Amino acid sequence: MDQLGFIALLIVAIVLSFAFSYQQHRAYVGAIRDLADTHDRNGVVIVSGRGKGFLRGCVVILAVDSTTRRILEARTMQGSTVLARFHRAGFLEGGLRGVLERATSKHMVTALEQATTQFRETAKPTRSLRARAARTVTPEGTPA
Repeated sequence: MDQLGFIALLIVAIVLSFAFSYQQHRAYVGAIRDLADTHDRNGVVIVSGRGKGFLRGCVVILAVDSTTRRILEARTMQGSTVLARFHRAGFLEGGLRGVLERATSKHMVTALEQATTQFRETAKPTRSLRARAARTVTPEGTPA
């Protein structure tokens, strides 16, 4: 009977772990949606990154203006349990260039590196239609 109690306790622990992980995922999605709703205009990109450690970690969500390359709003979640929540990080807001120096932990540095890399990949300039039109060639072989 003692083994049956241990197995039941183990099953309850696994179910609680899944429930808390799901709750934390919903908090992440909610924070993303909140930032997207707050900064819903052209030129603002929402990016995120995470820094993982053995016991602790950090997740960063940034709203970045792609024209000025400034962080309009930043939120971080740091901690070692599934009870950690997102909080506004005003100290990260400002220029994107010096954001790594403003980080408060090595996990936050890793998360910010991921987020800034994601921003650079997302905000790459694409050729405009005008630039493509200038390269087209007419049937006579001359540029249009």
